[in-house]
Amino acid sequence: MRNLSISLATSLLSGLLLYLWRLSYAFSDLAVLWLLLLAAMIFLGNWSLVIDHWLAERAIVLKPESWLSRWLSGRILAFFSSTLLVGALVPFLAWQVLNMSAAEAAILLGLVYSSAWLFLWARGGVGGHFMPPFDRILTLGSSAWLVGLPFAIVLFLVSWRTTSVPLSMLDATFSEAVQSGFDALPERPGWIAEVLAFCYAVKAAKLWLVVQLRDYPLVALVFNLDAALFGFLVARAGVVVTNFIDTHYDREA
Repeated sequence: MRNLSISLATSLLSGLLLYLWRLSYAFSDLAVLWLLLLAAMIFLGNWSLVIDHWLAERAIVLKPESWLSRWLSGRILAFFSSTLLVGALVPFLAWQVLNMSAAEAAILLGLVYSSAWLFLWARGGVGGHFMPPFDRILTLGSSAWLVGLPFAIVLFLVSWRTTSVPLSMLDATFSEAVQSGFDALPERPGWIAEVLAFCYAVKAAKLWLVVQLRDYPLVALVFNLDAALFGFLVARAGVVVTNFIDTHYDREA
């Protein structure tokens, strides 16, 4: 029951924050606050995993009284690792959510729930043999891969089936294709629109490239690989958010 509660909390809370972002972005740039809450959970969840791993290994190789302990705290590694994950995932996720279909949203919720549940279930089994925090560390990567791989394939196929090529793209120049990406932006100016413009432009440029090389089917496959990569990133994020909620769940208990 505990694993079920935490898995549901992870998927529903993440989904709610993204839905509020999509809903409120049409009115104000303050919608970014919902993304910041999600980014904070991802950052702190990954931070605790990296720090705990570092401190556990440091305790094995470094004497407690060594003055090196204050310098080898692991905080720099945890900061860059967490910042990289947030920076790679949250902007891409924010852009995807604005254009996501109900089917894709359901797939992502299933992905987050599955990665959360598998992480907690596997940690329970591994915890019978390994000391903390190695029980969490050993199940982190395997949970993300075991869930991320099948869902990445599903997202790839959905993207493959649902992506359509506008007729105007057949005769468009590269600059015209990029401009069509800018035109697809939500009709509201602001600094967030400037950030998202890059994602829209890249997608339009990739679509233009696929059209130009339509005699080479493998190019079309590459166009959809970002959907598969996105699946792995979401699986990883699902695990670290689960770790964040799980840690605070224990404190409340």
